[in-house]
Amino acid sequence: MHFILPGLVFFLLTVVLFEALPKSNASSSAELCGLSGCHAVDIAKKYTEQTMHKMLKMIKPEALEEVFQNMERMEGLITKVDDLAREVESLFQPVWPVGTGVTRWSRCAEGPCSCTEDTRAVSCWRLEGLDRVPRKQHLPVDVQTLDLSMNKLRYLHKNSFNRLTHLEEIDLSENDLQQLPPSIFFDLENLQHVKLRKNSLRHLPPDLFMDSRSLQTIDISVNALESLPGSTFMGLPHLHTLSLSDNSLTTLQAATFSQLRKLEELDLSENKIQDLPRTVFSSLSQLRQLHLHHNNIEHLAPDVFSPLTSLEMLRLDHNKLKVLPPSLLSHQASLAMLELTGNSLESVQASDFLGLRNLKELYLGQNNIGKILNRTFAGTPKLEKLYLFSNKIAKVEIAAFSGMNNLTWLLLNNNLLSDLPRRIFVRSPNLLRLQIDSNKFMRLPPGLLDDLEKVEQVKLSRNPWHCDCNILYLTNWLHAHGDKIWDRQPKCRGPGDLGGRLVYDMTFNSVCDGQWASMTNIKGRV
Repeated sequence: MHFILPGLVFFLLTVVLFEALPKSNASSSAELCGLSGCHAVDIAKKYTEQTMHKMLKMIKPEALEEVFQNMERMEGLITKVDDLAREVESLFQPVWPVGTGVTRWSRCAEGPCSCTEDTRAVSCWRLEGLDRVPRKQHLPVDVQTLDLSMNKLRYLHKNSFNRLTHLEEIDLSENDLQQLPPSIFFDLENLQHVKLRKNSLRHLPPDLFMDSRSLQTIDISVNALESLPGSTFMGLPHLHTLSLSDNSLTTLQAATFSQLRKLEELDLSENKIQDLPRTVFSSLSQLRQLHLHHNNIEHLAPDVFSPLTSLEMLRLDHNKLKVLPPSLLSHQASLAMLELTGNSLESVQASDFLGLRNLKELYLGQNNIGKILNRTFAGTPKLEKLYLFSNKIAKVEIAAFSGMNNLTWLLLNNNLLSDLPRRIFVRSPNLLRLQIDSNKFMRLPPGLLDDLEKVEQVKLSRNPWHCDCNILYLTNWLHAHGDKIWDRQPKCRGPGDLGGRLVYDMTFNSVCDGQWASMTNIKGRV
């Protein structure tokens, strides 16, 4: 059994076992030597827990500070014992019998897995209660695709895939793998795709992919990874897709992705990352998609994205950004989609988007932006969709959308707008969809919507429309373009008995002859 215990853990295990076993006679040593690895680890874990329990009962109040100082060390010790248990358990797992003869595929078909010689594929997908490699399953030496997904595997032997040098794809998704032996992928020089999604991995061996130089995609999403060794992805010159989403990563080492020069998509979303090393993306000049959404990022170095000159999609939504550093995106001329929804941005300005000449979609919803200044988006001449919903926008200057001839979607709903400049849409002649619902509009300036010659959908509901004589411009527009109102017709907030009625139904007689109602203090009905 080629298995080397770390010195500290070996010493700890030996001491704990001698303490846990009876000391009455010389048979203790013999009893210790007769223990299996799993039994030994089990005794060590139980004794460690009992000892901690006794210690906590004996603690005096004045010693609490020292106890708290040592808690982290104790937790680390328990983690090492747990890891040791997993390593020992993996050594007792079965190994596939590998067939090389002419009957290798027919023998494969005799096992519980599905074997297809034409495609060189073996599928053990979703076998009832499978928690270890099936002992009766023979694998052909030339198998190229192996599917073990959706089972209950917790451990794998370090030699599980030995001799399978033709293997191109391994799917271990949706199991309960808690750790992987460092050498499990050794000698798999043709391996191109590894799927480890939805397991219970807390860490990866530093040299896990050392011999898999042909790897093109790795998916380790939906696990419990807390950190990544700097050498984890070294020596993978062909890797183009890497998913690490939905883990518990808090930090990244600067060298983690330093050799992935062909990487095109990197998914780090739904982790707990707080900041990014300034040079963490320094080698990723071919990267096209970067997913950083749903993290805890508060600050970004101004040049952290500078090497990403091929970037087409950048997702930074649902972080904690308050400002965008100057020139943060100045090198992203290829960027087509920028997602910043759900941050804490208080303002945006022209310099934030300068040079994004190929940007087509910009998402700025659910922030704290209060004002849109003139020419804010002048650096994005190809922008088609602009999302500004759910901010605190109370003012939009007349040239805010200047130069945006390609704008087709504009979402300004759920803000604090009560007015818009009369000719603001003259600079967006191709607008197809406009949402200004859920604001504070009581009326619209006459002629505001007349410049929307191509508009197909307009949303105006959930505003406090004041149905006096000034509402007739909107009423007439609704009559002429009733088929363009999306979702629901806008309603009057008041005055008086007009509250709750459709703006569409207002007439000169109902709102102009009765202008006295607008001057009273009658509370409108919603």
